[in-house]
Amino acid sequence: MNSFLLILDSIKTVFSFLLFFWWIYLPVLLFIVSFSALKIYTNLKYRLSLKWILLEITPPHEVRKSPKAMEQVFAGLHGVYVIPIKWHARLFKGKVPDWYSFEMVGRGGETHFYIRTQEKYRNVVESQIYAQYPESEISEAPDYVNDLPITLPDDKYDLWGAEMILNKPDAFPIRTYPEFEEKGMGPDDPKRVDPLASLSELFSTLHAGEQIWVQILGAPTGDGWIKKGQAEIDKIMGKSTPSLKGNFLSDVIFSIDKAIGGVSGSSSDKKEEKRADLSPGKQEILKAVERSWDKLGYETGIRFLYIGLKDDFHQAHVAGVTGAFRQFSSLNLNGFKHNKLTLTFAKGLFKKSKLYRKKVSIYQAFKERKMPFMKYVLNTEELATIYHFPDVGVKSPLLPRVEAKKGEPPVGLPIM
Repeated sequence: MNSFLLILDSIKTVFSFLLFFWWIYLPVLLFIVSFSALKIYTNLKYRLSLKWILLEITPPHEVRKSPKAMEQVFAGLHGVYVIPIKWHARLFKGKVPDWYSFEMVGRGGETHFYIRTQEKYRNVVESQIYAQYPESEISEAPDYVNDLPITLPDDKYDLWGAEMILNKPDAFPIRTYPEFEEKGMGPDDPKRVDPLASLSELFSTLHAGEQIWVQILGAPTGDGWIKKGQAEIDKIMGKSTPSLKGNFLSDVIFSIDKAIGGVSGSSSDKKEEKRADLSPGKQEILKAVERSWDKLGYETGIRFLYIGLKDDFHQAHVAGVTGAFRQFSSLNLNGFKHNKLTLTFAKGLFKKSKLYRKKVSIYQAFKERKMPFMKYVLNTEELATIYHFPDVGVKSPLLPRVEAKKGEPPVGLPIM
């Protein structure tokens, strides 16, 4: 009883303090609320001002190029990144980094490839695609998400989806397309296992009314992710990460020790010992991490949806999509997993209402192409591994391809 009275007395003291000093904390609280409201308003206004188009790409009849060609496309599209957006432009104009949406859609048993981009970047996208795949076809397409009801699930359709995140920090790369290649009969004839073959085959098994949407959102970014990755390398090598700010006394002492040679020699010896003590596995990890830094980076988010009729809903297809992403996993480096916060699964109290809200939320996020809250950086090689046109070895029967070559009219052709 005494403890309860003590707690009650403490609560009264806190409330009395708040009531007495309201003139101090209330302006601060109002400033924070106003600041957040301004940021949300300007950001929404900026996003609504953007003009988007959806481009559908029909790959050539025979794609004999490795995903290296698509890597060059991603490198070219990275050109829209110039400099980081200043804080005042973010706050007062609502600006955010430009981003693309690279989408693979299985519908009616067919596989479709889309790139959603701002209208002002249409020529950039088309020129990069044609530069690497000159026999492909690009056309503006109506948004396929509008073929379904505004909100799902409903009485007719159900869905299952999730956002994909990385198992480890994004400094560690996933498995990429060079690891899916073997030496063939000659140097120009590699045996290639296309990681998208399983996904294309899964799309071809979909029945009428079933759809699988895979969305890869990518915003070109600078080299900040490399600086963060250096900290991960320091951990592996056993280095102590120095603090960003030191005090005056420690700087003076360090300078004196360095001048008499008491620090430099011993520290370098320790670093060499740490590097020498690394196991072969850790050395390979370091090489893979540092090699990934040679590529340009995209701030990325990935999500997928399986949509089907309630009377013919095959949740096993979800395992097929998850398995396709498992191909890119490496136990000693990185891989993909579901973000449990977005996974359309719920348990406990109010299970049905929580599950419904999750499904509505991820469906709306897909339609609006919202960048996920949990983002990570993938380089151009990693993106090209996940999103590229399947090569000629993929024999999916309903993979649309360009069946005839198009040629330019001869120069000087008279016009009637």
